[in-house]
Amino acid sequence: MIVANMLSNILSWTNYHIQYLTRKVEILSSYNVLLQSLVEAEQKQRDAELKAVHLEKELQVQREKLGRDLHDGFGSQLTHLISRLELLAYHKIPDSRQLLRLSEFTREMNHTLRETIWLLDQEQVTGEALGGRMHGLLLKIWEDREVPNLNWNLYHNKDKSVVEPLVAMHLLRIAQEGTNNALKYALASQVCVTLQISKANASLTIEDNGRGLHASSSTNGFGLTNLRKRAEEVKGTFLINSTASGTCIKVILPLSA
Repeated sequence: MIVANMLSNILSWTNYHIQYLTRKVEILSSYNVLLQSLVEAEQKQRDAELKAVHLEKELQVQREKLGRDLHDGFGSQLTHLISRLELLAYHKIPDSRQLLRLSEFTREMNHTLRETIWLLDQEQVTGEALGGRMHGLLLKIWEDREVPNLNWNLYHNKDKSVVEPLVAMHLLRIAQEGTNNALKYALASQVCVTLQISKANASLTIEDNGRGLHASSSTNGFGLTNLRKRAEEVKGTFLINSTASGTCIKVILPLSA
């Protein structure tokens, strides 16, 4: 009887101890899971903070580049404008053709200034916002023009298409300079401008049905060198195909992931 009681007590104690150890293991397992979750959460927070710092540095670099572009571009343009005005004042007799050209030049400066100021205020530019801005710019260039006809196309993912301000600036300037070249030199009846934005890149195509670039013409005269430099500055690609039936200019600029 005594032995039976002793065995019963031992079994009870063993069962209790097993339950205690099992519960302890469960608590330790839950603690390890919680600790692992905490470590992962802290790592994600550190990664997010590092990414935020990197983005802020990149934005600052882009703002500085935009600022330099604003300063350098407008510095030379204002110098040109002042020299032309001084020349007109020296001759005293107004030249209506020169005044008209200066008026057009000043209008282009104003457009460029507006776009640069707008971009300086942006951290990121959506595809829809960039497309709207570019279309508005083209409509201003085409103001009071009936020929050539402007054909505008925009393709983008409304939820995911985002463009860095520096890339957006180059796209706007290329659109402005490329279409102005077509208007001045191509003698086209139609100019088609297409902006396409994906997650990986942004492409801009300017196509006209004009006379093409003659072999004897200087490419600098058509502003192509400047367009190529703009594309290369952001590691993009510049393509051109010109025949007697028209010219197609395409730039492909990579976007950050």
